Amino acid sequence: AGGQSNVRGGGGGGGRRASAKEKAEASSPDDADDAFRANATSLEDRVLSSNPLLESFGNARTLKNDNSSRFGKFIKISFNTDTGTIVGASISNYLLEKTRITTQIEGERNYHIFYQLFSGADEQVLAKFGLEGGIASFRYLGNRATLKSRRDASAFVETMACLDQIGVSEEGKNEVLGIIAAVLHLGNIDFELVKTEGGNSN
Repeated sequence: AGGQSNVRGGGGGGGRRASAKEKAEASSPDDADDAFRANATSLEDRVLSSNPLLESFGNARTLKNDNSSRFGKFIKISFNTDTGTIVGASISNYLLEKTRITTQIEGERNYHIFYQLFSGADEQVLAKFGLEGGIASFRYLGNRATLKSRRDASAFVETMACLDQIGVSEEGKNEVLGIIAAVLHLGNIDFELVKTEGGNSN
């Protein structure tokens, strides 16, 4: 048989993540042996672990939804045509709302990962990346004074666990956190227009 696709749509809270999990579980044939199921479960766990990651980096609080997806996603699972076993999977994301990084309207937030970092990382990590000033210190977060959230702290722990699940090393996780911090610091850079003696602007 040729390739098959299932398109799952709907607004936030519409059950896309749950339906994707059910589809992955249903992909195992009823007569699959233990080795097949072990391999399928391992791969399924890694695919499903990517969901909280994508939500951390691609979902945000809006006026209508506290966990609104601001991107599209396509999951591809490959099977061995002889044995029916899962041999690979990939996830593509697209149409990320990039403007949200720099600007959010009143009552909305930037992407979850920024708030997770401030609420869930310890003081040593925040100091390492120059984030001691908190959310209110950064333009890309609206310079809004915000209390630490237990929900964001819990989500940060889950995000770090998901990075472990998909095989990201401790060094790799530090690099990810460093990039997140770098984005925030870039937002605080000021540019000044300077005119030279010839009247040109630099």
